[in-house]
Amino acid sequence: MQELTVKYKNELNTIPMRKFNTKEMDLFFSICAKMKNKSVSVVKFDFEELKDLSDYKMTATKHFVKDLEGVYDKMLDLKYRFEDDEGVIDKFVLFTKFRINPKQQYVEISVQPELEYILNELSSEFTQFELKEFTSLSSSYSKSMYRLLKQFKSSGYYTVKMDDFRELLDIPRSYRMTHITQKVLHPIKKELSQYFEPFEIKKIKAKKGNRIDRLEFFFHEKEHDNTKISVPMHNWLED
Repeated sequence: MQELTVKYKNELNTIPMRKFNTKEMDLFFSICAKMKNKSVSVVKFDFEELKDLSDYKMTATKHFVKDLEGVYDKMLDLKYRFEDDEGVIDKFVLFTKFRINPKQQYVEISVQPELEYILNELSSEFTQFELKEFTSLSSSYSKSMYRLLKQFKSSGYYTVKMDDFRELLDIPRSYRMTHITQKVLHPIKKELSQYFEPFEIKKIKAKKGNRIDRLEFFFHEKEHDNTKISVPMHNWLED
């Protein structure tokens, strides 16, 4: 697998990746990694290159084409909304062209001109991470949380209201807090501990009642030499 860095404006993290499965996420951010600093020109990907970037395991072309179609169908739901001082509302999708050629085994992609700054001109307020680390994660919740933590890695602290957390990670509304702990927080804690140490998740209760109002994440990005930091940690998930 190629070594590649994903880099984009932080605002991309505020858009929930609704219904994307883990492989579709890998393909999407592999595309973002290769599209950065390409302006609005059309970028051509060979199937084998994109498979390598996204650590795609299946070899059958028809499955790969189906997954590429699934990525673009869901990308069309990743809408950017802008409203100016006069109340004029504009909505855009990030990519405007997505041409798949199964016979010649390539896909051509271009960025929406009004949104090219998302992947270009990244002088400040951007998220950056290693694509190989991202594709190694098996949970879609872990992948989404990994991106958010990378955005706040300089402070090592991230706090989010529970309603916003549900929205950002596209957690089913039917999930109670026990479900979120077991199916969302535990996988996040298990998988992301390989890249962040120490890594703590703290549940903060509302001032009234027994419900959880927000989550707090305390973390430190591991060095690439995998040097371990020995820090005693309290398991807040059991509270």
